[in-house]
Amino acid sequence: MKKYIISTLIILTVNFAFAQDFFDALKFSQTEYGGTARSIAMGSAFGALGGDFVSASINPAGLGLYRSGEFVLSPTLNLNQIESNYLNNTEINDKYSFNFNNASYVVSSKTGAETGIISFTFGVGYNRLKNFNSNSLVQGYGANTSLLNYFTDYANEYPNQFDNHYEGLAWNAMLINKDTDPEVLEGIYYNDLTDYQKYDINDENGNFIGSGYEAVDVFPHKQKNIIRKNGHIDEYLISLGLNINHKVYIGASLGLLDLVYNEKTMYSEIDNENYSDYLSDYTLESDLYESGFGINFKTGIIYRPTKSLRFGAAIHTPNFYDISKSDQKKITSNFDLEIGTDETNLSSKWSDDNEQIYDYRLETPLKANFSVAYILGNKAIISADYELINYGNAKFRNSGDNYDYSDQNSDINNTLKTTGNIRIGAEYRLTNNLSARAGLNLIGNPWKSTYTYSDGTPSEIENKNDSFVNYSGGFGYRQKNFFIDFAYRLSQNNYAYKVHEIYYTNPTNGSSIASLKEMNNQTTITFGFRF
Repeated sequence: MKKYIISTLIILTVNFAFAQDFFDALKFSQTEYGGTARSIAMGSAFGALGGDFVSASINPAGLGLYRSGEFVLSPTLNLNQIESNYLNNTEINDKYSFNFNNASYVVSSKTGAETGIISFTFGVGYNRLKNFNSNSLVQGYGANTSLLNYFTDYANEYPNQFDNHYEGLAWNAMLINKDTDPEVLEGIYYNDLTDYQKYDINDENGNFIGSGYEAVDVFPHKQKNIIRKNGHIDEYLISLGLNINHKVYIGASLGLLDLVYNEKTMYSEIDNENYSDYLSDYTLESDLYESGFGINFKTGIIYRPTKSLRFGAAIHTPNFYDISKSDQKKITSNFDLEIGTDETNLSSKWSDDNEQIYDYRLETPLKANFSVAYILGNKAIISADYELINYGNAKFRNSGDNYDYSDQNSDINNTLKTTGNIRIGAEYRLTNNLSARAGLNLIGNPWKSTYTYSDGTPSEIENKNDSFVNYSGGFGYRQKNFFIDFAYRLSQNNYAYKVHEIYYTNPTNGSSIASLKEMNNQTTITFGFRF
Protein backbone atom coordinates (compact mmCIF):
# COMPACT_ATOMS: atom_id res chain seq x y z
CA MET A 1 0.00 0.00 0.00
CA LYS A 2 1.18 3.49 -0.82
CA LYS A 3 2.56 5.52 2.07
CA TYR A 4 0.63 8.76 2.52
CA ILE A 5 1.85 11.85 4.31
CA ILE A 6 -1.04 12.46 6.67
CA SER A 7 -2.77 15.76 5.98
CA THR A 8 -5.65 15.50 8.41
CA LEU A 9 -5.46 15.03 12.17
CA ILE A 10 -8.10 12.96 13.89
CA ILE A 11 -9.35 14.38 17.17
CA LEU A 12 -8.09 11.96 19.79
CA THR A 13 -10.68 11.23 22.44
CA VAL A 14 -9.68 9.93 25.84
CA ASN A 15 -11.21 6.52 26.42
CA PHE A 16 -9.53 4.96 29.41
CA ALA A 17 -9.76 1.19 28.97
CA PHE A 18 -9.11 -0.41 32.31
CA ALA A 19 -6.47 -3.04 31.67
CA GLN A 20 -7.19 -5.57 34.42
CA ASP A 21 -7.44 -9.12 33.10
CA PHE A 22 -7.00 -12.73 34.19
CA PHE A 23 -3.19 -12.34 34.21
CA ASP A 24 -3.52 -9.57 36.83
CA ALA A 25 -5.95 -11.61 38.91
CA LEU A 26 -3.60 -14.60 38.90
CA LYS A 27 -0.54 -12.46 39.61
CA PHE A 28 -1.88 -11.45 43.02
CA SER A 29 -3.80 -14.67 43.78
CA GLN A 30 -1.05 -17.24 43.21
CA THR A 31 1.12 -16.98 46.32
CA GLU A 32 3.41 -19.23 48.32
CA TYR A 33 4.43 -19.33 51.97
CA GLY A 34 7.75 -17.83 52.98
CA GLY A 35 8.20 -17.91 56.73
CA THR A 36 11.08 -19.37 58.68
CA ALA A 37 13.99 -21.40 57.33
CA ARG A 38 12.67 -24.52 59.04
CA SER A 39 9.28 -24.26 57.36
CA ILE A 40 10.83 -23.49 53.97
CA ALA A 41 13.22 -26.44 54.22
CA MET A 42 10.25 -28.73 54.98
CA GLY A 43 8.24 -27.51 52.01
CA SER A 44 5.94 -25.32 54.15
CA ALA A 45 4.02 -28.49 55.08
CA PHE A 46 2.99 -27.14 58.48
CA GLY A 47 -0.80 -27.34 58.34
CA ALA A 48 -0.92 -30.13 60.95
CA LEU A 49 2.56 -29.80 62.39
CA GLY A 50 2.41 -26.36 64.01
CA GLY A 51 4.92 -24.91 66.44
CA ASP A 52 6.25 -22.44 63.84
CA PHE A 53 5.07 -18.93 62.99
CA VAL A 54 4.34 -19.95 59.40
CA SER A 55 1.31 -21.64 61.00
CA ALA A 56 -0.25 -18.19 61.33
CA SER A 57 -0.40 -18.04 57.53
CA ILE A 58 -1.33 -21.70 56.88
CA ASN A 59 -3.27 -23.05 59.88
CA PRO A 60 -3.39 -20.75 62.96
CA ALA A 61 -4.24 -23.73 65.18
CA GLY A 62 -0.54 -24.56 64.96
CA LEU A 63 0.21 -21.75 67.41
CA GLY A 64 -1.51 -23.80 70.08
CA LEU A 65 1.40 -26.28 69.95
CA TYR A 66 3.94 -23.73 71.18
CA ARG A 67 5.31 -24.53 74.64
CA SER A 68 7.38 -21.36 75.09
CA GLY A 69 7.76 -17.90 73.67
CA GLU A 70 10.15 -17.01 70.87
CA PHE A 71 11.46 -14.24 68.69
CA VAL A 72 12.72 -15.06 65.18
CA LEU A 73 14.17 -13.17 62.23
CA SER A 74 14.73 -14.66 58.77
CA PRO A 75 16.95 -12.78 56.27
CA THR A 76 16.75 -14.15 52.72
CA LEU A 77 18.82 -13.92 49.55
CA ASN A 78 17.28 -14.70 46.15
CA LEU A 79 18.94 -15.33 42.80
CA ASN A 80 16.30 -15.34 40.08
CA GLN A 81 17.22 -16.54 36.59
CA ILE A 82 14.90 -16.61 33.59
CA GLU A 83 15.64 -18.36 30.31
CA SER A 84 13.39 -17.35 27.43
CA ASN A 85 12.84 -19.03 24.09
CA TYR A 86 11.07 -17.05 21.38
CA LEU A 87 11.16 -17.74 17.65
CA ASN A 88 13.96 -20.29 18.24
CA ASN A 89 16.14 -17.72 20.02
CA THR A 90 17.26 -18.23 23.63
CA GLU A 91 18.16 -15.49 26.11
CA ILE A 92 19.12 -15.69 29.82
CA ASN A 93 18.88 -12.93 32.43
CA ASP A 94 19.11 -12.88 36.22
CA LYS A 95 18.62 -10.74 39.30
CA TYR A 96 19.73 -10.80 42.94
CA SER A 97 17.49 -9.51 45.72
CA PHE A 98 17.61 -9.42 49.51
CA ASN A 99 14.72 -9.27 51.95
CA PHE A 100 13.47 -10.49 55.31
CA ASN A 101 11.22 -13.47 54.70
CA ASN A 102 9.86 -13.54 58.25
CA ALA A 103 9.94 -11.73 61.58
CA SER A 104 7.76 -12.76 64.50
CA TYR A 105 7.23 -12.62 68.24
CA VAL A 106 5.29 -15.32 70.06
CA VAL A 107 4.17 -15.56 73.70
CA SER A 108 2.75 -18.78 75.17
CA SER A 109 1.05 -18.98 78.57
CA LYS A 110 -0.39 -21.83 80.59
CA THR A 111 -3.79 -21.36 82.18
CA GLY A 112 -3.06 -23.66 85.11
CA ALA A 113 -6.08 -25.82 84.28
CA GLU A 114 -5.66 -29.60 84.06
CA THR A 115 -8.49 -29.97 81.56
CA GLY A 116 -10.13 -27.72 79.02
CA ILE A 117 -7.91 -24.91 77.76
CA ILE A 118 -4.45 -25.89 78.93
CA SER A 119 -2.58 -23.00 77.33
CA PHE A 120 -2.94 -20.20 74.80
CA THR A 121 -0.43 -18.62 72.46
CA PHE A 122 -0.43 -15.12 71.02
CA GLY A 123 1.75 -14.18 68.07
CA VAL A 124 2.47 -11.14 65.93
CA GLY A 125 4.76 -10.88 62.92
CA TYR A 126 4.90 -11.14 59.18
CA ASN A 127 5.57 -13.73 56.49
CA ARG A 128 6.43 -13.00 52.86
CA LEU A 129 3.84 -14.50 50.51
CA LYS A 130 5.36 -13.50 47.18
CA ASN A 131 8.58 -12.12 45.76
CA PHE A 132 8.16 -10.46 42.35
CA ASN A 133 11.83 -9.55 41.76
CA SER A 134 13.14 -10.71 38.38
CA ASN A 135 14.78 -9.60 35.14
CA SER A 136 14.07 -11.19 31.78
CA LEU A 137 14.84 -10.64 28.11
CA VAL A 138 12.68 -12.03 25.31
CA GLN A 139 14.05 -11.61 21.81
CA GLY A 140 13.19 -13.14 18.46
CA TYR A 141 14.01 -12.76 14.79
CA GLY A 142 11.77 -13.18 11.77
CA ALA A 143 8.59 -12.31 13.72
CA ASN A 144 5.42 -12.49 11.60
CA THR A 145 3.14 -10.80 14.14
CA SER A 146 3.16 -7.18 15.26
CA LEU A 147 1.78 -5.09 18.09
CA LEU A 148 1.06 -2.45 15.45
CA ASN A 149 -1.59 -4.76 13.99
CA TYR A 150 -3.35 -4.77 17.37
CA PHE A 151 -3.42 -0.97 17.35
CA THR A 152 -4.43 -0.84 13.68
CA ASP A 153 -7.26 -3.36 14.12
CA TYR A 154 -8.64 -1.28 16.96
CA ALA A 155 -8.34 1.93 14.93
CA ASN A 156 -10.29 0.38 12.03
CA GLU A 157 -12.93 -1.06 14.34
CA TYR A 158 -13.44 2.16 16.29
CA PRO A 159 -12.30 5.06 14.08
CA ASN A 160 -12.08 8.51 15.66
CA GLN A 161 -12.28 6.95 19.16
CA PHE A 162 -8.60 6.34 19.80
CA ASP A 163 -7.49 5.50 23.33
CA ASN A 164 -4.51 7.70 24.15
CA HIS A 165 -3.02 4.86 26.20
CA TYR A 166 -2.98 2.39 23.32
CA GLU A 167 -3.64 3.05 19.62
CA GLY A 168 -3.58 6.81 20.27
CA LEU A 169 0.10 6.56 21.21
CA ALA A 170 0.89 4.75 17.94
CA TRP A 171 -1.10 7.32 15.96
CA ASN A 172 0.74 10.29 17.48
CA ALA A 173 4.10 8.57 16.87
CA MET A 174 3.22 8.16 13.14
CA LEU A 175 3.08 4.36 13.50
CA ILE A 176 -0.56 4.19 12.40
CA ASN A 177 -1.42 5.89 9.13
CA LYS A 178 -4.67 6.81 7.42
CA ASP A 179 -5.43 6.28 3.75
CA THR A 180 -6.87 9.60 2.52
CA ASP A 181 -8.29 8.17 -0.73
CA PRO A 182 -12.09 8.79 -0.48
CA GLU A 183 -12.67 5.57 -2.44
CA VAL A 184 -11.24 3.47 0.42
CA LEU A 185 -14.15 2.49 2.68
CA GLU A 186 -12.66 -0.35 4.78
CA GLY A 187 -9.21 -0.87 6.24
CA ILE A 188 -8.55 2.85 6.20
CA TYR A 189 -5.86 2.65 8.89
CA TYR A 190 -2.66 0.70 8.27
CA ASN A 191 0.94 0.36 9.44
CA ASP A 192 4.30 -0.04 7.72
CA LEU A 193 5.17 -3.50 9.07
CA THR A 194 2.18 -5.15 7.41
CA ASP A 195 1.46 -6.11 3.80
CA TYR A 196 -2.10 -5.43 2.64
CA GLN A 197 -4.33 -6.69 -0.13
CA LYS A 198 -6.91 -4.54 -1.91
CA TYR A 199 -10.45 -5.79 -2.61
CA ASP A 200 -13.57 -4.35 -4.21
CA ILE A 201 -16.72 -3.47 -2.30
CA ASN A 202 -20.00 -3.80 -4.23
CA ASP A 203 -23.55 -2.91 -3.32
CA GLU A 204 -26.41 -5.41 -3.23
CA ASN A 205 -26.81 -5.09 -7.00
CA GLY A 206 -23.16 -5.85 -7.67
CA ASN A 207 -22.20 -2.29 -8.46
CA PHE A 208 -18.74 -1.12 -7.38
CA ILE A 209 -18.94 1.44 -4.57
CA GLY A 210 -15.41 1.47 -3.16
CA SER A 211 -12.35 -0.44 -2.04
CA GLY A 212 -11.07 -2.05 1.12
CA TYR A 213 -7.73 -3.30 2.40
CA GLU A 214 -7.04 -6.36 4.52
CA ALA A 215 -3.79 -7.52 6.11
CA VAL A 216 -2.33 -10.58 4.38
CA ASP A 217 1.11 -10.78 5.97
CA VAL A 218 3.48 -9.13 8.42
CA PHE A 219 6.97 -8.34 7.18
CA PRO A 220 9.61 -10.38 9.07
CA HIS A 221 11.27 -8.25 11.72
CA LYS A 222 13.04 -8.37 15.07
CA GLN A 223 11.13 -8.16 18.36
CA LYS A 224 12.74 -7.47 21.72
CA ASN A 225 11.15 -7.19 25.16
CA ILE A 226 13.07 -6.32 28.33
CA ILE A 227 11.06 -6.89 31.54
CA ARG A 228 12.17 -5.78 35.00
CA LYS A 229 9.96 -6.65 37.96
CA ASN A 230 10.16 -5.61 41.60
CA GLY A 231 7.83 -5.97 44.55
CA HIS A 232 6.32 -8.26 47.13
CA ILE A 233 3.24 -9.35 49.02
CA ASP A 234 3.85 -9.35 52.78
CA GLU A 235 1.33 -10.60 55.32
CA TYR A 236 1.32 -9.00 58.78
CA LEU A 237 -0.44 -11.26 61.26
CA ILE A 238 -2.10 -11.12 64.64
CA SER A 239 -2.76 -14.71 65.71
CA LEU A 240 -4.14 -16.69 68.63
CA GLY A 241 -3.92 -20.43 69.24
CA LEU A 242 -5.51 -22.55 71.99
CA ASN A 243 -4.44 -25.92 73.40
CA ILE A 244 -7.43 -27.95 74.57
CA ASN A 245 -6.55 -31.10 76.58
CA HIS A 246 -3.43 -31.62 74.44
CA LYS A 247 -5.82 -33.18 71.89
CA VAL A 248 -7.47 -30.35 70.03
CA TYR A 249 -5.85 -27.11 68.95
CA ILE A 250 -7.80 -24.24 67.44
CA GLY A 251 -6.63 -20.88 66.23
CA ALA A 252 -7.36 -17.78 64.20
CA SER A 253 -5.34 -15.12 62.40
CA LEU A 254 -6.12 -11.65 61.17
CA GLY A 255 -3.89 -10.84 58.22
CA LEU A 256 -3.02 -7.36 56.96
CA LEU A 257 -1.47 -7.42 53.50
CA ASP A 258 1.08 -5.06 52.00
CA LEU A 259 1.25 -5.29 48.19
CA VAL A 260 3.82 -3.56 45.98
CA TYR A 261 4.36 -4.41 42.30
CA ASN A 262 6.46 -2.55 39.74
CA GLU A 263 6.99 -3.77 36.19
CA LYS A 264 9.08 -1.86 33.68
CA THR A 265 9.17 -3.06 30.09
CA MET A 266 10.81 -1.91 26.88
CA TYR A 267 9.17 -3.56 23.88
CA SER A 268 10.72 -2.94 20.46
CA GLU A 269 9.98 -3.93 16.88
CA ILE A 270 12.88 -3.38 14.48
CA ASP A 271 12.80 -3.55 10.69
CA ASN A 272 16.20 -5.28 10.62
CA GLU A 273 15.54 -6.89 7.22
CA ASN A 274 14.57 -3.56 5.59
CA TYR A 275 11.14 -4.59 4.33
CA SER A 276 9.61 -1.22 5.20
CA ASP A 277 10.44 1.79 3.05
CA TYR A 278 9.80 4.16 5.96
CA LEU A 279 9.86 2.63 9.44
CA SER A 280 13.20 1.79 11.04
CA ASP A 281 12.07 0.79 14.55
CA TYR A 282 9.93 1.78 17.50
CA THR A 283 9.99 1.17 21.25
CA LEU A 284 7.08 1.13 23.69
CA GLU A 285 8.22 1.79 27.27
CA SER A 286 5.83 0.91 30.08
CA ASP A 287 6.17 1.64 33.77
CA LEU A 288 3.44 -0.07 35.79
CA TYR A 289 3.28 0.56 39.53
CA GLU A 290 0.66 -0.96 41.82
CA SER A 291 0.44 -0.66 45.57
CA GLY A 292 -2.29 -1.77 47.88
CA PHE A 293 -3.54 -2.80 51.25
CA GLY A 294 -5.44 -5.98 51.94
CA ILE A 295 -7.07 -7.91 54.74
CA ASN A 296 -7.97 -11.54 55.35
CA PHE A 297 -9.00 -13.92 58.10
CA LYS A 298 -7.95 -17.52 58.73
CA THR A 299 -9.17 -20.12 61.16
CA GLY A 300 -8.22 -23.73 61.66
CA ILE A 301 -8.13 -26.81 63.84
CA ILE A 302 -5.62 -29.57 64.60
CA TYR A 303 -6.70 -32.87 66.12
CA ARG A 304 -4.19 -35.20 67.75
CA PRO A 305 -5.78 -38.65 68.26
CA THR A 306 -2.46 -40.12 69.41
CA LYS A 307 0.80 -38.63 70.57
CA SER A 308 2.34 -39.17 67.14
CA LEU A 309 -0.49 -38.47 64.70
CA ARG A 310 -2.02 -35.09 63.84
CA PHE A 311 -4.73 -33.99 61.41
CA GLY A 312 -5.36 -30.39 60.43
CA ALA A 313 -7.85 -28.30 58.49
CA ALA A 314 -8.07 -24.57 57.85
CA ILE A 315 -10.07 -22.06 55.86
CA HIS A 316 -8.68 -18.81 54.45
CA THR A 317 -11.08 -16.07 53.46
CA PRO A 318 -10.30 -14.23 50.22
CA ASN A 319 -7.71 -11.48 50.36
CA PHE A 320 -9.64 -8.24 49.97
CA TYR A 321 -7.36 -5.67 48.33
CA ASP A 322 -7.69 -1.96 47.66
CA ILE A 323 -5.12 -1.21 44.97
CA SER A 324 -3.88 2.02 43.39
CA LYS A 325 -2.47 1.70 39.89
CA SER A 326 -0.25 3.99 37.84
CA ASP A 327 0.50 2.95 34.27
CA GLN A 328 2.85 5.19 32.29
CA LYS A 329 3.54 4.51 28.62
CA LYS A 330 5.87 6.21 26.16
CA ILE A 331 6.33 5.28 22.53
CA THR A 332 9.23 6.40 20.36
CA SER A 333 9.47 5.74 16.62
CA ASN A 334 12.38 6.15 14.21
CA PHE A 335 12.00 6.46 10.43
CA ASP A 336 14.46 6.20 7.56
CA LEU A 337 13.33 9.58 6.26
CA GLU A 338 11.59 12.63 7.65
CA ILE A 339 7.80 12.52 7.69
CA GLY A 340 5.06 14.69 9.15
CA THR A 341 1.70 16.33 8.58
CA ASP A 342 0.48 19.68 7.34
CA GLU A 343 0.21 20.76 10.98
CA THR A 344 3.68 19.59 12.11
CA ASN A 345 7.30 19.86 11.13
CA LEU A 346 9.00 16.99 9.35
CA SER A 347 11.04 14.67 11.54
CA SER A 348 12.56 11.19 11.45
CA LYS A 349 11.77 10.66 15.14
CA TRP A 350 8.37 10.86 16.81
CA SER A 351 7.17 10.12 20.34
CA ASP A 352 4.13 10.34 22.59
CA ASP A 353 3.37 9.43 26.18
CA ASN A 354 0.38 8.93 28.44
CA GLU A 355 -0.40 7.96 32.01
CA GLN A 356 -3.39 6.26 33.58
CA ILE A 357 -4.00 6.48 37.33
CA TYR A 358 -6.94 4.79 38.97
CA ASP A 359 -7.99 2.60 41.90
CA TYR A 360 -9.66 -0.80 41.93
CA ARG A 361 -10.45 -3.63 44.30
CA LEU A 362 -9.47 -7.28 43.99
CA GLU A 363 -10.95 -10.26 45.78
CA THR A 364 -8.72 -13.34 45.55
CA PRO A 365 -10.18 -16.87 45.89
CA LEU A 366 -10.97 -18.58 49.17
CA LYS A 367 -8.56 -21.38 50.17
CA ALA A 368 -9.07 -24.65 52.05
CA ASN A 369 -6.16 -26.56 53.63
CA PHE A 370 -6.14 -30.21 54.72
CA SER A 371 -3.08 -31.71 56.38
CA VAL A 372 -1.58 -34.63 58.25
CA ALA A 373 1.65 -35.09 60.20
CA TYR A 374 3.29 -38.09 61.87
CA ILE A 375 6.03 -37.82 64.49
CA LEU A 376 8.30 -40.84 64.89
CA GLY A 377 9.31 -40.52 68.52
CA ASN A 378 12.05 -37.93 68.91
CA LYS A 379 13.80 -38.85 65.66
CA ALA A 380 11.71 -37.92 62.62
CA ILE A 381 8.72 -36.00 61.28
CA ILE A 382 6.73 -36.54 58.08
CA SER A 383 4.03 -34.04 57.10
CA ALA A 384 1.83 -33.30 54.10
CA ASP A 385 -0.60 -30.51 53.18
CA TYR A 386 -3.16 -30.25 50.40
CA GLU A 387 -4.45 -26.80 49.50
CA LEU A 388 -7.58 -26.38 47.36
CA ILE A 389 -8.20 -23.13 45.48
CA ASN A 390 -10.49 -22.06 42.63
CA TYR A 391 -8.65 -19.28 40.81
CA GLY A 392 -11.71 -18.72 38.63
CA ASN A 393 -13.43 -17.14 41.65
CA ALA A 394 -11.08 -14.14 41.72
CA LYS A 395 -13.01 -10.92 41.13
CA PHE A 396 -12.29 -7.29 40.34
CA ARG A 397 -14.47 -4.71 42.06
CA ASN A 398 -14.85 -1.03 41.36
CA SER A 399 -13.43 1.40 43.87
CA GLY A 400 -16.16 4.01 43.79
CA ASP A 401 -15.99 4.96 40.10
CA ASN A 402 -18.82 2.54 39.12
CA TYR A 403 -16.71 0.93 36.41
CA ASP A 404 -18.29 -2.39 35.34
CA TYR A 405 -15.83 -5.29 35.67
CA SER A 406 -18.36 -7.98 34.74
CA ASP A 407 -16.64 -8.78 31.43
CA GLN A 408 -13.23 -9.12 33.09
CA ASN A 409 -14.67 -11.31 35.85
CA SER A 410 -16.38 -13.50 33.26
CA ASP A 411 -13.06 -13.94 31.47
CA ILE A 412 -11.37 -14.91 34.75
CA ASN A 413 -13.99 -17.59 35.32
CA ASN A 414 -13.62 -18.86 31.75
CA THR A 415 -9.82 -19.07 31.78
CA LEU A 416 -8.85 -20.09 35.35
CA LYS A 417 -9.90 -23.24 37.21
CA THR A 418 -9.91 -25.12 40.51
CA THR A 419 -6.61 -26.78 41.33
CA GLY A 420 -4.67 -28.17 44.25
CA ASN A 421 -1.24 -27.53 45.76
CA ILE A 422 0.61 -30.37 47.50
CA ARG A 423 3.28 -29.71 50.11
CA ILE A 424 5.39 -32.51 51.60
CA GLY A 425 8.05 -32.16 54.30
CA ALA A 426 10.34 -34.30 56.42
CA GLU A 427 12.77 -33.76 59.28
CA TYR A 428 15.29 -36.17 60.78
CA ARG A 429 17.17 -35.53 64.00
CA LEU A 430 20.82 -36.43 63.46
CA THR A 431 21.84 -35.60 67.04
CA ASN A 432 20.11 -34.03 70.02
CA ASN A 433 20.93 -30.60 68.58
CA LEU A 434 21.20 -31.06 64.80
CA SER A 435 18.40 -31.88 62.32
CA ALA A 436 18.26 -32.37 58.56
CA ARG A 437 15.18 -31.41 56.52
CA ALA A 438 13.71 -31.74 53.03
CA GLY A 439 10.55 -30.65 51.24
CA LEU A 440 8.64 -30.69 47.97
CA ASN A 441 5.88 -28.43 46.59
CA LEU A 442 3.76 -29.43 43.61
CA ILE A 443 1.76 -26.36 42.59
CA GLY A 444 -1.29 -26.98 40.44
CA ASN A 445 -1.70 -25.33 37.05
CA PRO A 446 -4.46 -22.69 37.41
CA TRP A 447 -5.27 -22.46 33.67
CA LYS A 448 -8.08 -24.20 31.82
CA SER A 449 -7.29 -25.93 28.52
CA THR A 450 -9.65 -23.85 26.40
CA TYR A 451 -11.50 -20.57 26.48
CA THR A 452 -15.07 -20.56 25.20
CA TYR A 453 -16.42 -17.46 23.47
CA SER A 454 -19.96 -16.23 23.98
CA ASP A 455 -21.00 -17.88 20.69
CA GLY A 456 -19.73 -21.26 21.92
CA THR A 457 -16.52 -21.27 19.88
CA PRO A 458 -13.57 -22.77 21.82
CA SER A 459 -10.00 -21.47 21.67
CA GLU A 460 -6.94 -23.17 23.11
CA ILE A 461 -5.17 -21.47 26.04
CA GLU A 462 -1.40 -21.49 25.64
CA ASN A 463 -0.77 -21.51 29.41
CA LYS A 464 -2.52 -24.87 29.84
CA ASN A 465 0.89 -26.59 30.10
CA ASP A 466 2.40 -24.23 32.69
CA SER A 467 4.16 -26.03 35.56
CA PHE A 468 5.36 -24.95 39.01
CA VAL A 469 7.46 -27.04 41.43
CA ASN A 470 9.65 -26.24 44.45
CA TYR A 471 12.41 -28.39 45.95
CA SER A 472 13.83 -27.52 49.36
CA GLY A 473 16.23 -28.73 52.01
CA GLY A 474 18.19 -27.53 54.98
CA PHE A 475 19.31 -28.14 58.53
CA GLY A 476 18.88 -26.68 61.98
CA TYR A 477 20.92 -26.39 65.15
CA ARG A 478 19.07 -25.93 68.43
CA GLN A 479 20.00 -25.28 72.02
CA LYS A 480 17.76 -24.54 74.96
CA ASN A 481 17.30 -20.81 74.37
CA PHE A 482 18.70 -20.32 70.88
CA PHE A 483 18.39 -21.90 67.44
CA ILE A 484 19.63 -21.24 63.94
CA ASP A 485 18.11 -22.79 60.82
CA PHE A 486 19.27 -22.78 57.22
CA ALA A 487 17.12 -23.47 54.14
CA TYR A 488 17.59 -23.60 50.40
CA ARG A 489 14.62 -23.64 48.03
CA LEU A 490 14.77 -24.10 44.28
CA SER A 491 11.64 -22.95 42.45
CA GLN A 492 11.26 -24.13 38.86
CA ASN A 493 8.47 -22.50 36.87
CA ASN A 494 7.81 -23.15 33.18
CA TYR A 495 5.17 -20.98 31.57
CA ALA A 496 3.98 -19.38 28.37
CA TYR A 497 4.51 -15.62 28.10
CA LYS A 498 2.51 -13.24 25.93
CA VAL A 499 5.12 -11.10 24.14
CA HIS A 500 2.56 -8.65 22.79
CA GLU A 501 -1.14 -8.30 22.15
CA ILE A 502 -2.43 -9.96 18.98
CA TYR A 503 -6.05 -8.99 18.49
CA TYR A 504 -8.09 -6.96 20.91
CA THR A 505 -11.04 -9.39 20.98
CA ASN A 506 -8.90 -12.49 21.61
CA PRO A 507 -8.49 -13.17 25.36
CA THR A 508 -6.24 -16.19 24.83
CA ASN A 509 -3.62 -14.47 22.66
CA GLY A 510 -2.78 -17.77 21.02
CA SER A 511 0.24 -16.52 19.06
CA SER A 512 3.26 -14.35 19.75
CA ILE A 513 3.98 -16.61 22.72
CA ALA A 514 7.41 -17.22 24.28
CA SER A 515 8.38 -20.10 26.56
CA LEU A 516 9.98 -19.06 29.84
CA LYS A 517 11.90 -21.22 32.30
CA GLU A 518 12.26 -19.47 35.63
CA MET A 519 14.57 -20.71 38.37
CA ASN A 520 14.60 -18.94 41.73
CA ASN A 521 17.36 -19.92 44.15
CA GLN A 522 16.38 -18.85 47.67
CA THR A 523 18.61 -19.06 50.71
CA THR A 524 17.11 -18.28 54.12
CA ILE A 525 18.67 -18.22 57.58
CA THR A 526 16.52 -17.95 60.69
CA PHE A 527 17.88 -16.74 64.01
CA GLY A 528 15.60 -17.69 66.90
CA PHE A 529 15.54 -16.91 70.61
CA ARG A 530 13.33 -18.78 73.09
CA PHE A 531 12.15 -17.56 76.45
